[in-house]
Amino acid sequence: MRLKKWLIGLLAAGGVLLLSGCFVKTVDELYMLPRHSDAYNHLQEAIDAVKGAGDTFAAPISGVNQQSVQLADLDGDGTEEAVVFLKTGDEKPLKAYIFAASDDAYRMMDVIEGSGTAFESVEYARVTDQDGAVIIIGRQISAELPQALSAYAYRDGHVVELMSANYSEYRVVDLDNNGLSDLFLLRFDAEERSGVAELYRWKNGQIEREPESSLSLGAQSVKRIISGRLRGSVPALFVACTYGENSILTDVFAFRDGVFCNITAADSGMSAQTVRNYYVYASDLDEDGLIEIPDPVALPSADPSGEPFSKIIWYNLDLNGRRTERMTTYHNFQGGWYLVLPAELQQSLAIRRSEEVSGVRGYEFSEWSGTSSPKPLFVIHAFSGENRDTLASMDGRFILAKKGDMTYSALLTEEGEKNGFSEQSLAEMFHFIRIDWNSGET
Repeated sequence: MRLKKWLIGLLAAGGVLLLSGCFVKTVDELYMLPRHSDAYNHLQEAIDAVKGAGDTFAAPISGVNQQSVQLADLDGDGTEEAVVFLKTGDEKPLKAYIFAASDDAYRMMDVIEGSGTAFESVEYARVTDQDGAVIIIGRQISAELPQALSAYAYRDGHVVELMSANYSEYRVVDLDNNGLSDLFLLRFDAEERSGVAELYRWKNGQIEREPESSLSLGAQSVKRIISGRLRGSVPALFVACTYGENSILTDVFAFRDGVFCNITAADSGMSAQTVRNYYVYASDLDEDGLIEIPDPVALPSADPSGEPFSKIIWYNLDLNGRRTERMTTYHNFQGGWYLVLPAELQQSLAIRRSEEVSGVRGYEFSEWSGTSSPKPLFVIHAFSGENRDTLASMDGRFILAKKGDMTYSALLTEEGEKNGFSEQSLAEMFHFIRIDWNSGET
């Protein structure tokens, strides 16, 4: 804990150890000389002793750890080591120096050297059955070559490489549910338009690679990887890749009967059941710990303009690939909201744009058999501007929710009331779409 405080003090002092980040200071603070702790000075001296004249700090460019100096308990003794990332002019330019702390002093113990142009990412996880965190380092090699991933254990003051492999994407996850982290890697063959998944895990006193499993035929670049659980609370990874020009598909990887496999891949190599709209990703929509996979279904068109609308059937999978439907929704991705549709509306829903209100066109939800005229049930509007709350509450409308500078309202028709809809039920049906902070997408 003391070492964390020293590193925080290092950051606040604006030390040269970290290359990124800015801190707001008062005028008085800007003219004060920084006062460093003894631990800070010792660490700075230790780094200066190994840092050459042309060496530069090289913070990882992605991931959760993007500092040039990082702290982690690598050997499990309760004291954190300092890991310093530098780029040199040597044949192996990327270097991660490990410094051990003792009585507020630091001593360089070992160095990890590697080829490449930059540290892509760095993570720390308990991968082995020994105490302490394993260092997992991804490196960018070149524009023409895939990235390289290596895992290192630190014991008795020395580093041992546990594994090394090339990858396009990777994740650290406990897929076999044994309490230790596994390394999940994806690699793509651009010419053959195929991809494989590999899993490295601790077995028999070492990291071993499981037999690889193929991605669905036609899967291209990865859009999103999420970890979650299948029915039966089985750990799994859900990999969404681009497919063609405007679709994505999802492959699901898990252990079945002790074998690492793609449970959604059909014998043909094509998991057609998971091909879907480009913008819809698997998600724990009902927050029950199980991942739901979306299946968009086009609705019959009731809009004179011909604008297409779809409902989404969300389902869970089990280890044998069997589906269990969980809910049906209408997702308005442009507006950032969705409705959970009641059972009585799922088979007879039609959606079209409503008449304009104060310059805003809403979405009219109707009951429609496809033969007679649609029976409007309710309308959803989204208002912005200074008078948004007033507009949302006029002419029979009521406010559903607010977010940022938007106010969302609903107008309930007599037909809607007859069908059992109310202000409370519509408010319960209405939800905001969660944003994936890594990609910025829904």
